[in-house]
Amino acid sequence: DRLVWQDTDASQLTAEQLTAMRGWVAGGGRLVIVGGTAGPSSLSAFPDLLLPYRPTATVDVAPASLGAVLGEWPATATDLPALSGDLLGGRALASSGDRVVAGERAYGSGAVTLVGFDPTADWIAESSAGEGLWRRLLPTRTSGGPLVGDDSQIVQAASQLPSLALPPIGGLIALLGAYILLIGPINYLVLRRLDRREWAWVTMPALIVAFAAGAYGFGSLLRGSDLIVNEVAIVRGAPGATDGMAQIYLGIFSPSRGTYQLRVPGGALLSAPVSGDFFGGDASAATLDVLQGDPARIRDLGVGFGSLRTVRAETAVQVPLVQADLRLDGGRLKGTVTNASQEILLKPAVVLGGTVATLKDLAPGESATVDVAMAPFQLGQQLSDKIVGPVFFGDPSQLGEDAARLFSRRTIIDQLTYDPTFGSTGQLPAEGPVVLAWADRELLPVEIEGQDPRRTGNVLFFLPTDLTVSGTTTFRSDLLRSTVVRSDAAFFSKDPYSINFGRGSAEIAYRPVTFDGTITATQLALGLNFGDPGFVVDPKPIEPLPSIPEPCEPGTAGCNNFDGLPEVELFDLTDQSWKRLPHLEGGSRFAVKEPQRYVDPATGTVLLRFVNDNSDGVSFGFDLSITGDLR
Repeated sequence: DRLVWQDTDASQLTAEQLTAMRGWVAGGGRLVIVGGTAGPSSLSAFPDLLLPYRPTATVDVAPASLGAVLGEWPATATDLPALSGDLLGGRALASSGDRVVAGERAYGSGAVTLVGFDPTADWIAESSAGEGLWRRLLPTRTSGGPLVGDDSQIVQAASQLPSLALPPIGGLIALLGAYILLIGPINYLVLRRLDRREWAWVTMPALIVAFAAGAYGFGSLLRGSDLIVNEVAIVRGAPGATDGMAQIYLGIFSPSRGTYQLRVPGGALLSAPVSGDFFGGDASAATLDVLQGDPARIRDLGVGFGSLRTVRAETAVQVPLVQADLRLDGGRLKGTVTNASQEILLKPAVVLGGTVATLKDLAPGESATVDVAMAPFQLGQQLSDKIVGPVFFGDPSQLGEDAARLFSRRTIIDQLTYDPTFGSTGQLPAEGPVVLAWADRELLPVEIEGQDPRRTGNVLFFLPTDLTVSGTTTFRSDLLRSTVVRSDAAFFSKDPYSINFGRGSAEIAYRPVTFDGTITATQLALGLNFGDPGFVVDPKPIEPLPSIPEPCEPGTAGCNNFDGLPEVELFDLTDQSWKRLPHLEGGSRFAVKEPQRYVDPATGTVLLRFVNDNSDGVSFGFDLSITGDLR
């Protein structure tokens, strides 16, 4: 998931290793580069397109300049030497004067974070500042990156073949009715007319055999006689690049029981699906005999009668070059998307949080305009409904190849928004906008010894791109990311929709998706609600208390009755202290006075602390929005 780089000269990397690192980051990897004893020259081999800033000098940085990445710091904190430079791309996380000393830059589906100071300095490593720093740099792993922990959705997509449909009920009823009529009254009437009723001992077994053969032929006709390789793939690329990484699932359908020898030229990494086969085979047949190399091979792949086996492959592929110029302007996502490749892009869409702009098919060299109002994600809403269309009822494979293809596309999108612990999150695993486009072709030249299979393909190109944000902008739940900094509660759990913990406290940092420039906060609105209401509600003004009161026992004089909700505190960046808000009633939104005191101008980060002084646990949803002017 992550690489941490410290005190190693990047010039030791070969050109192939640098290319591999770029591909890994583009596919969703996170590279964290931290300062140490080496100077700026140790990072000279890293290309500019990966680094948020190019270190050119070492400067001494005051602890106050590092509040956005460290949070609180101890009284023993002293100035630190740090690698500094001018911002190349992405955003600054910390600055000293006009020099950037910590920055982050998205690249494809991944990101590179460069922290110029040494995180092993005594006053950082031996205090809570060190824990807070690493929780910011190494947030909880999310689904949909380069590694997939549960691939049940995309395995199901690989199984969407008309050949795997259940036989039509009408045909079965007709076959059964004809069987009953022929073996019963018709057989009897014919033999009676011939005055040979004793022949029934011969005619009835013959009719049974004939109808058994007819049923088998009917089933074979429905299943077809072709060996089919159905390929579904998610291909992740990077802005302005044609190199990408593909996760491919091959569904091998056999009309009859057989054992096959597979060859995949190009050296793809082959394995069994994480979630196992969706159709066909027993548990003992779930393992694969894989011989890695070029070509990669699978030996003696057993497929049952009329069933399907699934094989997973990962490989580097060429990605269509797509050029996107997107911006967030006045609450609308605007810009253009250009197909700079030689391939037709089918059903492209631009996705930012819960906002989706669907476009027409783009021929080579063709452009499309994007102009859509931001639409926040709402609880229970499927992103695939917006991108592909509403769900089909019944078995989609009975409706023909087109319906099966659309259902497969829905399932691929559902895989991208699926978390094995929490279910569908409704959002893509990306920091900014993503261009999605489809292709009806296969990626891997799969060869099956002695066979000429029929091939089908359904490829999704997942192309994260840059976003320019300017003017007055509101970041709501689908454009905010959260990281648990620390918790001392007896128990603590957090999912995309709610937070639960016992007696104690929990600190959580919220930050907007990546943007260039700085933000001057004009509104910080929050509320203890379950889910984002998805519409604008005028918040009530609220001002922090003069001081944090001492906790009191429920039921005592002057103590509010416990309502299952925590107290909320904000970290004041101006005086480096916690400020408690008056107790928030559930179901309402509140606008905090002087929001610029709590919103970091470089990153938009807000640090909150939820406090529960009661023995009973709290359970709540948290709604936050940050509005500000970006420059």
